[in-house]
Amino acid sequence: MSQDLMPKNGILQGKLFLEDAEFVCVINKQGRIEHSVYKNDIDMSKDKKEMFSMGLQLQNSMQSDFDDEFGRVNYTITERENSRFISVPTIAGILLVKLNKTIDPFVFVKKICRLLNRAEERAKSNVGIC
Repeated sequence: MSQDLMPKNGILQGKLFLEDAEFVCVINKQGRIEHSVYKNDIDMSKDKKEMFSMGLQLQNSMQSDFDDEFGRVNYTITERENSRFISVPTIAGILLVKLNKTIDPFVFVKKICRLLNRAEERAKSNVGIC
């Protein structure tokens, strides 16, 4: 069953993502999951979810230390034995998606980037996300 915890006026409108994704969330700058939308929740204890999201935020923060040398990270795809994750740094934090394994991650990333850039344009920002 889908649970919609995203703000109605937020970057993410869960129903657009849930056809291809199992779980979508925004991880804030402190590494905490702020909003989530899902068909299938991630099967982990609350403590493990917190550790997972804090680890992603830490990795993102450490990667940004090399922005001057390599440019900023637009997205990361993590392929695991049983899961595929896409993380996209945004102004709101990290957008994390647990993607269905049958979906092409690069096509999905383009879809996310288009949606995020449109949201940025609506917010009257001249800076794109992806």
